Amino acid sequence: MHSSVKSSSSQAGREDVRRHAGRSSALAFLAAGLLAAFYFATSIYIASERLFWFDELFTVHIARLPHLATIWSALGNGVDALPPAYYMLVRTFDTLFGPGEVAARLPSAIALVVGLLVVFDCARRLTDGVHGLVAMSVATCSFLPYYGYEARSYAVCFMLSAVAFWAWTYNGARQNWATFLFGAAFFAGVCFHYYFAMCLVPYVLWEMLRWKPGHRPSSELLAGVAGTIIPLVLLSPLILSFSRKFSGGYWNRPTFLELRAIFSQLFPDGLFLLVLITLWIVLVAWDREQEPAPAMQSVEAIGWLFLVIPLAAFVVAEWKTNAFYSRYFIGVIPGVAVAFILLLWRRFRRISQISAGVFVLLAGWGVGQQLTAARHPDKVEATGIRAFLQVESSLQLEGRRYFVFSEPLLFLEAQQYSNHPEECVLLLASDFSRQRKPGPDPYLHQRLELNLSPYYPLQVWTIDDLRRHEAASAVIEPDEQALIDIGHDGMQTHVRFSSPLKVDYVQ
Repeated sequence: MHSSVKSSSSQAGREDVRRHAGRSSALAFLAAGLLAAFYFATSIYIASERLFWFDELFTVHIARLPHLATIWSALGNGVDALPPAYYMLVRTFDTLFGPGEVAARLPSAIALVVGLLVVFDCARRLTDGVHGLVAMSVATCSFLPYYGYEARSYAVCFMLSAVAFWAWTYNGARQNWATFLFGAAFFAGVCFHYYFAMCLVPYVLWEMLRWKPGHRPSSELLAGVAGTIIPLVLLSPLILSFSRKFSGGYWNRPTFLELRAIFSQLFPDGLFLLVLITLWIVLVAWDREQEPAPAMQSVEAIGWLFLVIPLAAFVVAEWKTNAFYSRYFIGVIPGVAVAFILLLWRRFRRISQISAGVFVLLAGWGVGQQLTAARHPDKVEATGIRAFLQVESSLQLEGRRYFVFSEPLLFLEAQQYSNHPEECVLLLASDFSRQRKPGPDPYLHQRLELNLSPYYPLQVWTIDDLRRHEAASAVIEPDEQALIDIGHDGMQTHVRFSSPLKVDYVQ
């Protein structure tokens, strides 16, 4: 009788544990869904309130070309550096939802949310629901949320990097399916951004570290290599065309200072948050006896190896491409996020307060940053386009028919949002056509706009054109070179406005 009661009590205890685990898992899924819904809703709101900037305007102008063949032709002419897949994606959303800021940015918002949920599920499978939420929150404390409301391909690259990592860590019954998914993620990733190929480096390095004579590469790695090489070969005409035109003078070249800054750009508040997490761990666990930490799992090691991606890209940029900027390496985030929670899990899995506190801290920080952007969406705009729109009508009333810009980013945005886009003019510098010295090309953005002009109407002047229309022209935010060129040509300027932006009249 006593044995029967004891057995019944033990069974009841196991049932309680299972029910508790089920409730915890359900709550974790609910929290992940709520976080994802929050970032989706706020990204859409910011997208609706934020004006397009220079890079995004290239996206929408190319995506709205009349035919897919025209898109290929434009990219072959060096109009933009991205592969064609993203323009086709934006084109689809533009057709479905109508032209506008939200439709063009909707793919990024969706990719952001899907990528966050994939990171959550990957971490949850390896640990538990709370640590899955921590991994998701690590990603939201990076620069990632910004790209959820920008019409460029970076959020899609994050999502595909997360999918590839999920497939690599999958160990269920349908292994062949996971292998195919891994290769497909790399195929799609390279079709959205050429630098996505760098996301293969951690997996290659991991297999090299574990290699023994007679061992073949894994089927997953072979699928990833094939998925990377095939689109690079197919898209090589576009890659070579842009490289011949612009790689020698690319605006952001690889330097040691740029390399050193990459990691703080990926996680702008990372060091501060690590300090707070460390203090929390000390407060909670300083007097608790800990079991020896288990050895690092292979998944955690690969996750930390994602930090090699910018280093490998630096070598490639120095060798060939000359293009090196933090957003190209957004694929680092999924691996680092999962590696961080695996480290936390190994060391403190018995102390639930630590993971719960870290989740509250990181989730709260990410939500707070996103709410700040939602309250002031104009603050995340790149240029002073709103300032120009404030004075445009006043300039027209004073008889200034042409708005002349020497700054190419502001010009393209003004041309998009002006009441009279045909009156917005890009002024080329007098030395625009001279042979360039080695190094970054100061007129690279102007050259991109000239390449776009056969496909989208843009008005471009030389200093001689300005002289012919000087009485009807207002020079908006003139740079030093423009003022020098105007003076050398015998014209004079006087300041009409200095705020909210500088406007000079030519006389």
